[in-house]
Amino acid sequence: MILHRKALTLAILTAMAGSAAASEAPVTPEEMVVTGVRTDAPLNVSTNPKAPRQPVPAHDGADYLKTIPGFSVIRKGGADGDPIFRGMAGSRLSMLVDGETVLGGCGHRMDPPTAYIFPEAYDSIQVIKGPQSVQHGPGNSAGVVLFERNQTRPTATDFSLHSSVLAGNFGRHDEVLDATYTTPEFTVRASGTNAVQDDYQDGDGVDVHSEYQRWSTNLSLAWTPSDNTRLELTGARSDGEAAYADRGMDGTKFARDNYGVKFLQSNIGDVFKTVEVQAYHNYVDHVMDNYKMRDLATPATGRMVSNPDRETTGGKLVLGFAPSVSTDLTVGIDTQDNVHTVRNTMNQTMMPYQAMVRGTDAEFEQTGVFAELGWNFGMDSRLIGGVRADDWQFTDKRQRVALSMMMSAPNPTAGMQRKETLNSHFLRYETGIAAIDSTFYAGIGHNERFPDYWELVSKESATTVSAFDVESEKLTQLDVGLIYKQGNVSGSVSAFYNEIDDFIMIQSGVMKPSGMMAMRSATIARNIDARSWGVEVDAQYRFAMNWRTELTLASVRGENRTENRTLPQLPPLEARLGLHYDNSVWSAGVLWRGIAKQDRVDPGRGNIAGQDIGVTDSANVLSFNAGWRPDERLLVTAGIDNLLDKTYAEHISRAGASIPGFDQILRVNEPGRTLWMKAQYTF
Repeated sequence: MILHRKALTLAILTAMAGSAAASEAPVTPEEMVVTGVRTDAPLNVSTNPKAPRQPVPAHDGADYLKTIPGFSVIRKGGADGDPIFRGMAGSRLSMLVDGETVLGGCGHRMDPPTAYIFPEAYDSIQVIKGPQSVQHGPGNSAGVVLFERNQTRPTATDFSLHSSVLAGNFGRHDEVLDATYTTPEFTVRASGTNAVQDDYQDGDGVDVHSEYQRWSTNLSLAWTPSDNTRLELTGARSDGEAAYADRGMDGTKFARDNYGVKFLQSNIGDVFKTVEVQAYHNYVDHVMDNYKMRDLATPATGRMVSNPDRETTGGKLVLGFAPSVSTDLTVGIDTQDNVHTVRNTMNQTMMPYQAMVRGTDAEFEQTGVFAELGWNFGMDSRLIGGVRADDWQFTDKRQRVALSMMMSAPNPTAGMQRKETLNSHFLRYETGIAAIDSTFYAGIGHNERFPDYWELVSKESATTVSAFDVESEKLTQLDVGLIYKQGNVSGSVSAFYNEIDDFIMIQSGVMKPSGMMAMRSATIARNIDARSWGVEVDAQYRFAMNWRTELTLASVRGENRTENRTLPQLPPLEARLGLHYDNSVWSAGVLWRGIAKQDRVDPGRGNIAGQDIGVTDSANVLSFNAGWRPDERLLVTAGIDNLLDKTYAEHISRAGASIPGFDQILRVNEPGRTLWMKAQYTF
């Protein structure tokens, strides 16, 4: 367990350069994020992805999200976990990158959308909880996460830079460079990220097959001829590989190519205020195999490869109006088409996958229209409501359905089309409480979600090999909460309760006939009626000039109403308590994370990313961090995650697979004691 020497040397050099630099307009780096984030508005949570945080996250979107109360991550290896919010995973939780939809290609969920998102290249992460907005695409029953870059028009010619290097044990090193050159008329921004880690060890010193290497590049050019006009062109490319401890194959390619264009015109008139137009194209090319990252693995004649890809093209038109001084209205239309193809080989040596013809197995089309109205009334009260309708079309392009790597069957729904119109709406009341400097809100929302690729195509039904007829989900949810800030105390509490008709549950280990009276184990998608409820709390208290303490708590429960069982894949009660000192030059902090025992389980059932395994014990994890800010442009932080070297796994962790050269583990355990150091230089 040693620091990666090359990355550590780079961190020291960066620190030396930063302390010697000078600037007339320095930018102060953000303080350490240890337990939570800001709740700025009702059901709206934001965080700065460039700020250092503890535990140190993997270099992807999911690990950054787990610092927000209510989020958990299904661990599969060192990176590319699947985020869950309030016990809901997959397409129930949408991810947008500067307004664009990114969708993974792997039928076994190796590459969720967050696998293609590198947060430190963005300026903010915003979470909108629950079905309480209709502006950000369809199906957001759990909520929507927005990874966004700053689009403010510059006022002068300038050059800015954000850079960071991180080094840790298990061979961990990350590098980020984000540079922007601006004039009032033009902005050019380029960023690059790189992240590497070897296999980590859990608290017992057991090696976990978890190494990864990821890189990304982004380039944008914006034209701003006035304060009211912005035209932006963007492009991105990324790739990498990641080992998985929960399955018999690894991800050896995660290529993403993107380009997009966005136009915004504001202050058009007294009533018609803004127009925004956006178009984009995302292509992901994913490869999984059973040999490249497994030194003791399969002989040349048994090297298997699967190469799915997904092409997503989309756009939107949004118009903003101000019918009166107290109302604002947003109307728009958005659309996306995506095509999924795949090619496989059972013998890469003799029949390389690159020579195979791709076969299209699914095509999706969606077009939605929406309207959202806000009305301010009284001294400090507001009503916000919205409606949305989405036309969906799915075409099943499979001639045969793969039952395993060695077996397939004719597809009973080959060539069939499915069309559906789904409706969503919400209404929320917000009011200020002047006596205690607080905001109270209550909202009711309804969301209808079309089944995604992993529910329609990657799974079977209970009666056939095709899940073509699985019903769309219908969720109705109540959200209430309070945001409080007075003096040295601030925080928020939010609670929700929902009823879900036709909840799509994934069930593994279902025995089905396989010819000649033989039986096989299948994973199916089926509908049940369900409900879930929960609460999130975040609080901060500054009890002295340089001291603050922070607390977060998240709890979610659920019920399978159809069968009177617990709803599976729900994380246990979790609390985080942090104590932090910062005098603007030196800082230090300690973080305690308490995870309750989870015995409300339903083994073999869950979501597209994972199913319940069994009961999970409680865990207490202690971490420590320290920081040094010798200059307003430079911040050096270091920490020890899992200080006591606790061996534990998240309840929603995937089950460990039998991998040559590694000990068999029940679950994919979390990393043991982890030392890290990070230097950030910003001007």
